[in-house]
Amino acid sequence: MMDNVVGLAIESLVAVLLVATIFYCATLDRRLRRLRSDETTMRDTITELVGATHAAERAIAALRATVAQSEETLSERLGKAAALSEQMAVQLADGEQVIERIAKIAKAARDHASREAAIADVERIKTTREEIRREARRDAEREAEAARLAAEPPVSASAAAAAAAELFSNRIRALSLGAAT
Repeated sequence: MMDNVVGLAIESLVAVLLVATIFYCATLDRRLRRLRSDETTMRDTITELVGATHAAERAIAALRATVAQSEETLSERLGKAAALSEQMAVQLADGEQVIERIAKIAKAARDHASREAAIADVERIKTTREEIRREARRDAEREAEAARLAAEPPVSASAAAAAAAELFSNRIRALSLGAAT
């Protein structure tokens, strides 16, 4: 009987192990099915990823072409800007030279104007001096005339008054002529 118990225990153990194996196989089968369905999803995902990679590669190629074109355009514009900058620097230097020449011309014109004003002042002084000399000569001639008349025989009071009036009017005319000039 012991042999039967051991045999039964072994067969029970084998049966339990068989049930465990069946249960494990069923679990493994479910996992494999899930893996297969996941494999299909994974294949679809990989296909989409490959397509997206190809699209990204095409976009990168297009971006590189755009960058190259932009770089070329930018280098052209920078070249033009550098040329314009140099041209403006030359024009600025020329403008500064023109300003310096204009400043020299203006200074010369101011110097000339002040010389002209000084010459005009000298001429005015000469003219005034000449007028004063003429006035002094006239005064001297009048005094000489008065002295000559005084040396002549006495004149009547009416003749003296007439001579004095004439002398007075001559003096007034001379003063008014002097003020008018």
